[in-house]
Amino acid sequence: MKCRRLTKRRVALVAAVVLALPCMLHALPPSVSNIQVTQDYNRLMTISYTLEGAGAIVTMDVLTNGVSIGHALYANATGDVNVKVPEGNRTITWQPRDTWPDQKIRDRSLSVKLTAWALDNPPDYMCVDLTKQSSVVWYVSSNDVPGGVTADTYKTDKLLMRRIHADGVRWRMGVNGDKTGKYTPHVVTLTNDYYMAVFETTFGQRELIVSGVRGIEERQDYPDNKTTYATYEGLRGVVTGHNWPADGHAVASDSVIGRFRSLTGLSAADLPTEAEWEYACRAGSSTPFHWGCDISEAAYAKYDWLKPVTENSSKNSSYGGDGSYRAQKVGLLLPNAWGLYDMHGNCFELCLDWYSEGANYCVAGSEVIAPVGAVSNADNKRVCHSGSWMHGIVNGTVYAGSRIGHPAGGINAPYHSVGYRLSCPANFSDAQ
Repeated sequence: MKCRRLTKRRVALVAAVVLALPCMLHALPPSVSNIQVTQDYNRLMTISYTLEGAGAIVTMDVLTNGVSIGHALYANATGDVNVKVPEGNRTITWQPRDTWPDQKIRDRSLSVKLTAWALDNPPDYMCVDLTKQSSVVWYVSSNDVPGGVTADTYKTDKLLMRRIHADGVRWRMGVNGDKTGKYTPHVVTLTNDYYMAVFETTFGQRELIVSGVRGIEERQDYPDNKTTYATYEGLRGVVTGHNWPADGHAVASDSVIGRFRSLTGLSAADLPTEAEWEYACRAGSSTPFHWGCDISEAAYAKYDWLKPVTENSSKNSSYGGDGSYRAQKVGLLLPNAWGLYDMHGNCFELCLDWYSEGANYCVAGSEVIAPVGAVSNADNKRVCHSGSWMHGIVNGTVYAGSRIGHPAGGINAPYHSVGYRLSCPANFSDAQ
């Protein structure tokens, strides 16, 4: 009798292990195996591999004698590379004749390295082709971005985003030494990594998002300064049902962001919160500007055509005298340490948060986890950061921690000084 009971227990234990095994296997990180490289008489190379463990983003490197040949030489590779790839046997094709014409690969000096990135830990650069449906690709570094980060295509036909590693980072937000009481410095901890657009959204990009074609707007690569936060066909749609933070990330389907989600499949794309924006702007710095403390440094920011140059302020913008738009093309100046352009000046940038000041915003020294901002604003104003081409550094509006309130509806901005850049969580393991 005792033996029978012992046997039953053993059988039950074995059954439990067998039932748990599929879950254990599925929880394993993704990996690549069985990599094979073949080449036909036209020099077309076929790389076959098996993705195991889970779906992933797969990237490739081609090496000769153990040294990378550089992404530009195999940027024309197609198939299951630089995209989300499901488990199973997969294939990549590459025609070196088109990009590496002088090389004859007949020995074993060439090898291919494939890397499987978990969907909740993707590569640092993500690129969306706005001329196609659901065309999203990833690159390991700025060196792998075809044509280079500042190529014109990423300011018009495509939208390039940089991963911001922010999960669990504790940092000080706000303006040190602020005497206005409007924006008290305080400690913030963000709870997730996210992608931030490398450039302010341009007219050309908005036209492709909204209509699928680039129209007659002359300044295709200038920041879009004509889009409202919360109106019909604005950035997020009318306030009813699309009110951050009360309604979360809900947006109208006919809004710019709603159409962007539909076009790209990035269902969580939105404006950044104020904390996300400032953290990305600072790029690890604690100084007034992401480059340091020198207010006369014009290599990073376009600002202030109104104020005369004095010992306390500088001026590097132009004004035509007719009240016309005087921002400049995106990406002309130097980026911050994380590769984001125009984070100071050019155009103010809208954030998700309602605008608030002083004690209504934050108590000095308090700590906040993933702040979402105020619950409302009596004047219907949302937060704008960055400063603009028409505002002066001397009054603090271009500081990393500086901010203004801007009406969510109506005309987007006086003097066309307000734009925006898009953001997206860096986690693609769900439906996103």
